[in-house]
Amino acid sequence: MAAKHFSKEVWNRMRTQILKEVRPSPESHAEVRKVADELVEKLNKISPTEIDVMLTGSFAKDTYVRSDVDFDIFILFPEKFTLYDLQTMTFEWAKKFLENWEVAYAQHPYLRGYYKGHHVDVVPSYRIREGEPVRIKSAVDRTQLHTKYVLSVITDAQRDDVRILKKFMKRLGIYGAEIRTGGFSGYLCELLIIKYGSFYDLIMAARNWKFPVAVDVTGGRSERLLHALFKEDTFVITDPVDKKRNVASPVSSDSLSKFVAAAHVFFLNPNAAMFFTEIELLGMKEIRKQVAERGTSFVLFEFPKPKKADDILWGEIRKTLGCIECSFDKEEFNCTHQTAEVHEGKCYMLFELVHDTLPAVTLQAGPYVRMGPHLEKFIQEEMNNVDLFVKDERMWAVRKRKYSSVLQLVEDIRKNPLCHGVSKGIMKEISTANIYTSDDSIFEDSRKVYTMHLNRKFFLGL
Repeated sequence: MAAKHFSKEVWNRMRTQILKEVRPSPESHAEVRKVADELVEKLNKISPTEIDVMLTGSFAKDTYVRSDVDFDIFILFPEKFTLYDLQTMTFEWAKKFLENWEVAYAQHPYLRGYYKGHHVDVVPSYRIREGEPVRIKSAVDRTQLHTKYVLSVITDAQRDDVRILKKFMKRLGIYGAEIRTGGFSGYLCELLIIKYGSFYDLIMAARNWKFPVAVDVTGGRSERLLHALFKEDTFVITDPVDKKRNVASPVSSDSLSKFVAAAHVFFLNPNAAMFFTEIELLGMKEIRKQVAERGTSFVLFEFPKPKKADDILWGEIRKTLGCIECSFDKEEFNCTHQTAEVHEGKCYMLFELVHDTLPAVTLQAGPYVRMGPHLEKFIQEEMNNVDLFVKDERMWAVRKRKYSSVLQLVEDIRKNPLCHGVSKGIMKEISTANIYTSDDSIFEDSRKVYTMHLNRKFFLGL
C-alpha cells in the first residue's frame, strides 16, 4: 500500500509544494547576489592583483535554502605566502567591511561577521589553478574546487532537490559536519543529489543501503575497493576533486542510521509538513508526566560552558557521554539513552537509567566444575566473598556490590573522573558539576535537554 502511495506522481505534487517554501525567488536571489558581488569587489580592490577573491559555498552554487542565506568568501593566495600571511592579511582586509566580526576556527582561523545584514565567512586559502596538480596545503583549499565542480555538473532541477534534501536533513537534526551534529555537509548533500539524480531517487536508494555504505560519485571504483581504501569509515562518498578523500567521514553512524530510518519513514508516510514542523519545548508538567509514565530514572549533570571552540567542546562532551554511559552499564544501572545540550551558557548531560538503586549484592557466574585450573582460580578469587556455591554444574559467587545507589557511582565519577573515561578537557567541570536526579532534575533551564531526549522520534520525521 505504501509503495503505491509514494509514487513519482505523488512526490512531484509534494515537491512543488515544498519548493514554494525553500526556493528563493529570482528577485530575492538577484538582490542578495548584488550584495555578495559588492563585498567581493571591495575585497578585490584592496588586495594585491596576485590574490583572488572568490565567492564559494551554497550561495555561489545556488543550492541554498531561502531562509538560510549566508556568504562564504575565500581569499586565494599563491603558495609563496605563509599561513601567517594568509591570516593576518585576510583579517586586515575583511575587518574594513564586516560588522560584529569575530575570529572562528576550522583547521586555521577565519573571520566571521555581517555585511549589510548578511552573515559572512571570510576564509584565507591557497589558490589552486585549473590544470595544475592538486596540492592541498590546508583542508579548506578544496572548497574552491568543490564550487567549480558542482557548478559544472548540477542541473536546475537538482539545485532544487539539494534545497529539499538540506531542509529534510535539518528537520532530522543531522545537517552540518561539525562535531556536535556529526551530520551531512552542504557539499555532501549536493554530491548525493548529483549521484542519484533527484531527492526521490536518493530516498529510494537509501532504503536499500547496506552498511558500510560506499559510493564512488564519478564511478569507476567498486564498493570493495572503496571499503579497502577507507577501512575505518561506515559511510564513504568519494570527493570528485580529490579521490583520496571521503566527503562523508564526518557523518556519525548515528546520523547515517537516522537518515536511512527516516527514508523508510518517509516512504511509509510521505508528508510535506514534516519538512517544516519544528520541535516545541515541553512544559515542566508534561516532562514530569512523561518521565513518570516511563518509570525510569534520570541523572542530570549541569556545569558552566567552558570558553573553547564548539568543535573541541562537543568532542569532549561526546567522549564523556559515552564513557559515563559505560560506567552506568558496567555497574548494572543500565543506561537506555543519553542526551547533551549546551544552552544559555551551560552544558547539560542527561542520562536515562533503568535502575537508580540495586541490591547490595550481585551474582557472578563462574566456570563449570569440569574446567579444573579455571575453577581453582575462580575459587581463590571469590572464597572470601559473601557466598560461593555450585549450581547447574558450575560455580557461582555472591559478591558485595560496589555501588548500590546511582548517587554513589555519580559521586565516584566526580571524584575520579579520569578512571571513568571523562575527557581531560572537561574533568574540572565534571568534578564540580551540579548533579540532579528524579524530579529535582526537571526545572526551567533543563526543559530543552529533556525535550530533545523525550521526543527523539521527532527527528525521524514523526
